[in-house]
Amino acid sequence: MFYYLKVGGPIMIVLAIVSVIALGTILERVTVFIKNGKIVNKKYLKELKEFLKNKNYEDAIKYSENEKGIMGKIITKFLKRYCIVGDFKDGDELLREIQLEEMTTLEKNIRILGIIAYTSPMLGLLGTVTGMIQAFNNMALKGAGDPNVVAGGISQALLTTAYGLIIAIPAVFAYNIFNGKIEKINDEVEKIITGIVNIVKR
Repeated sequence: MFYYLKVGGPIMIVLAIVSVIALGTILERVTVFIKNGKIVNKKYLKELKEFLKNKNYEDAIKYSENEKGIMGKIITKFLKRYCIVGDFKDGDELLREIQLEEMTTLEKNIRILGIIAYTSPMLGLLGTVTGMIQAFNNMALKGAGDPNVVAGGISQALLTTAYGLIIAIPAVFAYNIFNGKIEKINDEVEKIITGIVNIVKR
């Protein structure tokens, strides 16, 4: 590893730091999604709707507080503010506000992956350019008769390009998976809360 860092030059060191950030971000986001990305089950929704139909809002909130994940948090917060506090007349407006507040838990740091996915190949390309400049400088100073004269620069160019792509590919993959999961949860939240609002309004 240290050999590659040495051969790759300063750009390789930057890429190594970026790779650590990318890996740490992916692992941190996976942990958050496992903890908060759970979709509510049908039994929970059925019991919750029964409480609401009977206007047992306090019991509905207590029951909802036991539901883990971001969905449970959004529903609990919505019921507290809509059914108990009554600080909003428009349930859809309240839903959007709570979604924006709570979904930041899942959206946090995903932008970092997008930036890494975009910039890593650029950094690799920069390493390629600087490596080729070094190779041609060596040729100008020492001539092109000895292959070892240009080998170092070409090696640096190839390493940084490859390493930049190695970082970018999993970053793009993770970025799209996380965003897809967020969209799915958002759709599920809107569907469930719309049904709950309709029950409460009756």
